[in-house]
Amino acid sequence: MKFSYSDIGKGKTIIFVHSYLWDKEMWQPQLEFFKDNFRCIAIDLPGHGNSLFNNISSLSELAKEIKNFIDGLNIDNYIYVGLSVGGMLAPYIYNIDKDKISKLVIMDSFSGDEPIEMKQLYFSMLDTIEREGKISEELANKIASIFFSPQIDKNSQLYLNFLKKLKGFSKDNLKYIVPFGRIIFDRENSLEFLKNIQVPTYFITGEFDIPRPFHEAELMSKYVANSKLIKISKAGHISNLENSYETNKILFNIFNS
Repeated sequence: MKFSYSDIGKGKTIIFVHSYLWDKEMWQPQLEFFKDNFRCIAIDLPGHGNSLFNNISSLSELAKEIKNFIDGLNIDNYIYVGLSVGGMLAPYIYNIDKDKISKLVIMDSFSGDEPIEMKQLYFSMLDTIEREGKISEELANKIASIFFSPQIDKNSQLYLNFLKKLKGFSKDNLKYIVPFGRIIFDRENSLEFLKNIQVPTYFITGEFDIPRPFHEAELMSKYVANSKLIKISKAGHISNLENSYETNKILFNIFNS
């Protein structure tokens, strides 16, 4: 399996893994901020960016592919940063690559089951996308309203760019993105896997995250002995973009501690 990825900077390695429906470019504020002191690697997950494939059947299987990718770069130690599905992958990756991981940063994510009401909503959206072969203007607005805080300026470049991205997904992208979405939202409960984590772990959530509210991070933190809880103010699900300044300050302290 071949991932598209960015690899910039020199120093200790940080692996960044993005949210569903985004791609490696969502980490640009962090890559630009940290590239002078760290080697920053951000990958495109299946069906996203330039990684046009999806022959995986579970998050566990995808984690193995990511480990193989990291092995191929001859990296012997790294900090893992995952947001949303990137965070869901964290316990699996740690389980098979623990000797290389020095810290885990799990952002706007949850290792438990998807709440039934949200799961039904997401599957309905995926069915609509599959049936229509596109993401319509109406559906794009519904999706965007979930990803961002209610306070976001809907005329902001961040919001408008995401709407454009959603509506611009090609049929090639969507034929991979839709089944990958079903894998994410029908995932197994992996909360117990968190008990195996023995490295410093940070659970970070946007103050106004709709799909992944703060109480889910609180629950996850109870499974990890050496963990910290952090809330990013004035941010929703894509907290690293909605409040990149605060996110970078928090990550700076984590990476340098």
